[in-house]
Amino acid sequence: MRIIGGSHKGYEIKMPRQIRPTSGLVRESIFNVIGDVILGARVLDLFCGSGALGLEALSRGARSVTFVEKDRRVTRVLIENIKNLGCSDFNVINTDAMRLSVANTYDIIFADPPYDRGYTERIIKKFEKFVNILVIEHSVREELDVGETRRYGDTLVTYIWNL
Repeated sequence: MRIIGGSHKGYEIKMPRQIRPTSGLVRESIFNVIGDVILGARVLDLFCGSGALGLEALSRGARSVTFVEKDRRVTRVLIENIKNLGCSDFNVINTDAMRLSVANTYDIIFADPPYDRGYTERIIKKFEKFVNILVIEHSVREELDVGETRRYGDTLVTYIWNL
């Protein structure tokens, strides 16, 4: 998997075996939808796995990204990806995203939780008041009645705009 846009376009992202990465098509669509809002944005990447969404955000001009991942093995690969990219404006938090204590507001929050485990509505309730744009990737079996949703095969991406 590679970064598809911005200053680090083409950089190969290492993928831990135990994650379900966001496809290039879905990532490209997400960044097309949010557009220039990414420039200078403070980003929170929940359930980040390899960090593909957050790394893409940094490549496209985000000011900073906080990556949240609970699996220590996955976090080691994430940190390797960040270091290899040469990024400096980041923070990595090794914890369960749903236990994260949020004190700051963010311009954009990406959430890509495990599918079909009831996370989507809980994420909205917990994080929507801390963000301008909440982007949740989820299964077609977890439809939401809020925001704007786009479909990519078995994947839905829901955008909740609080601008």
